[in-house]
Order: sequence, then structure tokens, then C-alpha cells
Amino acid sequence: MAERKEKTFKFVVVGGGIAGVTCVEQLSSNFPSTDVALITAGRHIKAVTNYKQVSKTLEEFDVLERPSSVLEEKFPNLTVIHSAVKSLHTESHSVETADGRVFGYEKLCICSGARPKLLTQDNPYVLGIRDTDSAQEFQKRLSKAKRIVVVGNGGIALELVYEVEGCEVIWVVKDKAIGNTFFDAGAAQFLIPSLGADKLEVSAPCRRTRYTTEEPASGGAQTFTADATPRGQSSGTVGPGSALGPDWHQGIVLHGAEQVSRCVSVEYQCEVKQIFTSEDQTLKPESGETFTSVIIWLPPIPPVGFVFFFMSFPLSGILARLHPADQ
Repeated sequence: MAERKEKTFKFVVVGGGIAGVTCVEQLSSNFPSTDVALITAGRHIKAVTNYKQVSKTLEEFDVLERPSSVLEEKFPNLTVIHSAVKSLHTESHSVETADGRVFGYEKLCICSGARPKLLTQDNPYVLGIRDTDSAQEFQKRLSKAKRIVVVGNGGIALELVYEVEGCEVIWVVKDKAIGNTFFDAGAAQFLIPSLGADKLEVSAPCRRTRYTTEEPASGGAQTFTADATPRGQSSGTVGPGSALGPDWHQGIVLHGAEQVSRCVSVEYQCEVKQIFTSEDQTLKPESGETFTSVIIWLPPIPPVGFVFFFMSFPLSGILARLHPADQ
């Protein structure tokens, strides 16, 4: 692998998000005579601007999407490599990109973000929500759904379960309470009734930074209008979209095919064991019941029985986007 190295850099940073860009900016400015490389799959990078230290623990800044050439013009010692990482070879200190090039490094920083943690990789009914593209796909599929199952207990799941209307929502968590990452069991129990109550209409404008993949029209609202093909990539390439930020659900119509307002049920201490599609002939529904699109099998923890749900599609969480580590 050593003889294939196109160039060796002192520092190589993988990932063109906020973390990766901030890292190369600090390295390039603190070591101006050292070669630094940024490997990113997209042609645009996320940059932090207008940074302010408001207090000891509070910071304020804006996030902008800019061409990667802006970084190279600002830091002459920085090289931006436009390709995804295919493999990482720690023994030879080299990184192989998807287009077949190999680059050496002395120090490596991985800022690759996250990818959807799907319940299964080959089921068309399973949808993971992580970026703006998948959020837009969810909006489209939700409009025809009568029942969905949300699997996960993270921040996106919390917002999603509260915001979805017009269909039955079955929320599956492996914990004893919802939102255990953010609040205790007592607060979770206090919030449970709000899942079945009518939502309050909030007319106040959102004052927090919104993250989208396109600039809003002049005077218009910011909505998710992500292209199916990320900028800088060919139509045959599927790349990660822009990560969801605060208030990601604003501007998205999260309404199902039913006329009901909200119908949420929570299944605690459960995990997904198996998913059956309506084409699976090994599992027959009870008399009088019909498949919607897919069925999910949930053994409680500890297992005391099995629960079957007929639904439209399940949603799942995320994993770190570390393809070399997976290999």
C-alpha cells in the first residue's frame, strides 16, 4: 500500500461537516508550514461564522454552507480531496478513497458524522431519519400511512412522536421511560399525557438557526427542499445529506392518511427481533385482520411474550458513519 500513496500529509481530516472544517481550520492556522488534507464526499463544506462567546458556557455562531475552494484560498497549506473514504489502513498509515487514490498520514482525525441505524438494510419499508433528504422522504411516505412504528428513544424520536398527526403511532423504546437521555423517569411520566392531547398552535417565529440544503426564497419560509442528488455528485451516486438541526420539523407537513388528530401508544423495554412484510407467507394474520404493509415483532426485555403490530413502516435511529472501522 505504501508504494501506491499519492501524497503523505502531516494531518488528514475525514469529513466536511462543522467538526471536520473547524478541525482543519485550527490545524492549518496553528501549523501554517505543515501539509493538511481534508477528505470530504461533497463539494460544499459547513463553516462556522460570526462566532461569539456570550458567557462562560454559552456560545453563539452561524453555520453556512460554502464551496470548499474558500478553505483552500484561505489556507495555502490545505488540500481538499473530493471523495468518500473507502478504507483505512492503520498499519501503513494510509487512507484509500472511493475513486482509488491512496493518501498517507501521520495523524488522522475522523469527523465522519453519523448514518442511519436501520433495523434491516434490505427492507423497503424501513426508513431511517438522519438528514434532510430522509426527512423529506418520510414526509412523502407518511402522507399515505395509517400506522407507523417509531423505534428509538433519542431526540429525533421524541420530536417525531409529538409532531406526527393523522395516523396511529406506536413508539418502541428499550428503556423503562421515554427520553431517558434528556430527563428522568418522573418528568417522562409527567409528559406522557401530552402525547395524546391536541397540540398547541405556536405562532411565534423560530429564533434559532435552521439547517436546510437550499437557501430560502426572498421573504419565504425555510423548508426542506433537498434534491435527490447532492450537489457535486453524479445522479448515480448516493451521498449523505445535510444533518438535521434544531426545529427540523418546521416547514414539513407531518400528517398521515387518517383524519384523527393524534394516537400514540408506547411499548417499553422492547426491542425489534424480526420484521415481516405482507409478502411473507410464513406468517398469517389473525382472522379478520389484514396486513397494511409490514409487521414488526417485538419481544419485551426480559422476554415474557411477543407482540405483533400491523403497520405502514418502521423508523429507526443512527450509527456513527465509520465505514473503515466497520471493515
